[in-house]
Parts: sequence; structure tokens; C-alpha cells
Amino acid sequence: MVSNNSQITYILIILFIFVSCSKDSSDGGAPGTVRITSISNGDIIAEPTKFTANIEGGSIQGSTIEVFLNESIIHTVENKGSISLDFDPEAYDTGSHVLKITLTGKNGKTETSELNFEVHRKLVTINLPENMVNQYIVNAVVFASKMNGSLLSAQRFTNDDRVLVVTSPQEFDIDEEFMLSFALTDNGSATSMSTHANLTRTNPGTINLSQPHRGEDVDTKTYPIIGFESNDRISSSNVHRPSKSAYRLDLDANEGTFTVHLIEDPNFDVDAPEIFYMYGSGDAGNYQHLTLFHPLSSDFVLDKADFVTDGLEQHSISLNSSNGFKNNSFFMNVYGYWKEKDFENNNFHLIDSRSQSVNLGDQVNYTLNTNFYDYRYWMTFSNYYAAGSGAPKDSFTIPENTLDFTYADNLVNFEVTGTDHIIGRIRLHDGGTYPIYVWDITFDSKTISSFPLPQLPPEMNESNLLLRYENNLLKVLSTELVSYQGIASYGEYIQKVIKNHYDPIQVSGGQELIYKSTTPFHEGPIEDFPFQ
Repeated sequence: MVSNNSQITYILIILFIFVSCSKDSSDGGAPGTVRITSISNGDIIAEPTKFTANIEGGSIQGSTIEVFLNESIIHTVENKGSISLDFDPEAYDTGSHVLKITLTGKNGKTETSELNFEVHRKLVTINLPENMVNQYIVNAVVFASKMNGSLLSAQRFTNDDRVLVVTSPQEFDIDEEFMLSFALTDNGSATSMSTHANLTRTNPGTINLSQPHRGEDVDTKTYPIIGFESNDRISSSNVHRPSKSAYRLDLDANEGTFTVHLIEDPNFDVDAPEIFYMYGSGDAGNYQHLTLFHPLSSDFVLDKADFVTDGLEQHSISLNSSNGFKNNSFFMNVYGYWKEKDFENNNFHLIDSRSQSVNLGDQVNYTLNTNFYDYRYWMTFSNYYAAGSGAPKDSFTIPENTLDFTYADNLVNFEVTGTDHIIGRIRLHDGGTYPIYVWDITFDSKTISSFPLPQLPPEMNESNLLLRYENNLLKVLSTELVSYQGIASYGEYIQKVIKNHYDPIQVSGGQELIYKSTTPFHEGPIEDFPFQ
């Protein structure tokens, strides 16, 4: 007769065997399911990343994980429920690759997950602020090209994008040069473009675009005036760089009114100006000015008797050159930063403007208002342009550079003399008052004398430029040779100006250029980026 204790022991043994057998028979030793979590099928990998996977279900104990790349094992590890493996695409060829992760159970059974991905070479990372693309743009494209103009890659972007990684699907050496272009097409099919040539994968490496100022009239108020004659004029302008105006002031002596157009952008705290500044136009001896603090009271009256001459100084400049000039037209604007914060925010007011015929060696007079914190200026004479921070110096010697160009079959050829330059620029423009396209190109003028226009990508099919490019119908409006104070090379220009989208005047102190244009007037230096 079996005792009760022996019966209990016997039952426990039977239960243990049953449970063990049931467990083994229920999963058959299946190791679980592999789920790759770090990348998706068809992804492009151009930067160091991690291959990660989770093991769901099954028995962990005694199982192993093997990671294959194109059928070659690159990693083996004991299964602990997940895996994380560093992957550097620079160590592998560009093109298609297969990632396979295999889980092997203790009984030899396997579960596998695999997917395809592409290895590219990263050319540049672009950081976009909010609202980089204005509301009228229907198609925004960034594309990269080889220096011979052939297309490497292109992608569309929108205001939802914050980071763009521009890549090459083919091998690209770390020091090999490329071109980067932006193309923005508006709802009227007009396209604004920029191209920067002679970039490398390490310079700039990253571009941090600045948020554009797009102020719109949000407040227009009209006030009465006293003491003005019908021929009286006032000048006023306030500018952000890179940006639009922040206010505009209009005087209508016949109507007896003074109107303030305040232009604001909700994305900028600095847009509302602290002051409105205006001055009476005329010769330097007749200059009078008035500073009004914003906002004006509801009962404000503009009185001509309130204009003063306090803080004014008379200055002059002269222009010198060993070359002769057929066109002696001279234009100059001098601006003032009201206070240090305005200097930091690049917010300045027009304080004098000159337009006259000048011969070399002549003295050009202007008025400087010493009530301002600091200054900046620009001037143009014949085919010479200069701009700088601070007040204009007393004398300017025009660089002995000469520039000519020919253009055919989407190729610009330059004829250059002189060495006082680091940057070449090209502006393509259809010549109309309301242009269908404006394409600004910047390149290293020390190394390039012949520039092929980059091939336009199919992603630009919303613009009207593809057929013009293919049929060689684009037009060159102007070209430039540029030098900077404090910037010795094109590579340094990329670092100081392009990398963080700075106003070149603020980071260099000044620039000079010689231009060749198909029009009689220079529109000012060619811009670096098309964003408005």
C-alpha cells in the first residue's frame, strides 16, 4: 500500500513532466520573431546610424542573433531580447544592400527578418527654420550636381521639413567639389534659384538657413501736417538683412497728410521699430532730420519746424582708378544702426542718399548723423560697387580687375584680368520687369574660368525652366568679381557667410566688386539664397 506522501510526490513528478512536455510541444522551441526597428525597407543611409531589432515571443534562453550584410556575417551575439549595432556607411560601397537578422533557437530552429536599403554619400546637411518657404511657393527643390553640371540628386521640401540631408547615390570623395542649388517656383510659375559651386563634403558640411523676414502692412495710419510746401520731400527707409522693410513713411503735402505704413512679422520680436527716422532731401547743407519714437500718439501732427540739424557732420569721399570709365553715374546710400541691439539684429535706417555724375578724383559730399550707434553703406560708380560696415572711408581705389563673358549652350566663359577677387557670380534673368526666372550662381573665381550651368532636375517640372534649359534659352544678365575685407578665400567665405546664412557685410566688414552687365544699371550684389 502506497502512503499519502508517496502519492503526492508521484503526482508532482507527473505534473512536472507534463508541463515540461507541454511547453516543448507548444512552441516547438521556436526562437521568436525578429522585428527591425531602426530602418525601413528602401531607406537611404548616408550618416552613421544604429541597426536595432526587437525579439518578440519565443524562448530567449540559449538562442543567438546573427546580423548579415549582403550574406556576410558582421555581428553575432547572445539573444537578450533586442540588439543594437553601430553602422557607418562610409565603410561600405554606395548602392543597394541587404540587412538580414537571423535568430537561432537552442534547438536549431531559425527566424529571419531582412530588408533592403541604399548607402549614399552625404554631401551636406541643411537646417531649415520654421516658415522658410513663403505661402506663394508651390514647389521647392534642393539639388546637388557635379562640377560638370550633371545631376547627383534632388528632393522637394516644404515648411514641414526641418532637416534636409543632400546625398550622392554614387561614390564621392571627401574633397571632391560639387554644386548645391535651391529652386523655388511660385503660383505664377516664376522661379527664383541659387547655386553655390565648389562646395565639399566637409565645407560647409552643414548649412543653417536664417528665418526670412516677410513683413506685411498690418497698420497704416494717416496724420495731419503743418508747414510743408508742395515741393517738399522726405526720405525714409528701414531694412532688416536678410529681409524686407519694417516701415514706410509717405508725405503728401498737397493733401496735407503724413502716412505711416508699419510692416510686421509675427515671427520676429525685433520687427516693430523703436523709431521712425526721416530727413529732408536736398544738398548736404539743407539736410534736416527728425526722429519719431514708435508708436505715435493718436493726436500726432507732423510739423516741419520740428526737423533739426543736431548731430550732423559733413563728410566726403573720392574715387580713384588707373582705368578710364565711360559711365560716371554715382549712387550711394548711408544707413545708421540706432542702437547696439539694432546692430546685432542687422536692423538699420536710411540716413543719406546720393545720386549724381562724378569724375574720378571728385569729392562727393554726404551728411552723417552722429546720433546713430553705427553705420553701413553701399555705393556704385560705373561698373564698380562697394559696401561696408561703419561710415564710408575718405577714399576708394577701384580694383584693377576687368571682366567680360560669353554665354552659349548653357556654358558661361569668363575673360578676367587682375587677381583682387575670390568670388565669381552669375545672374541669369529673362530681362523682364516681372522676371520669369532669376538664377544667382556663386563660385570660386580663382579656380573657374568656364562655368557649366547645372542640369535641372525633373522635380522642377512646376517651373517653366526645364524647356528653356534644354533648348539653351536662358539669358545671362550680369556677372561679378568680388573681394571681401577679412575673407581671404572662397573656402573661408563658405564658412563665414554661407554656412550660417549671414549678411556678408556683418561678418567681413566690407566688399568690393567689378561687374559686367547687359543692362546699364547694377541691381546690387547678387544674393546668396532665394528665400524671401
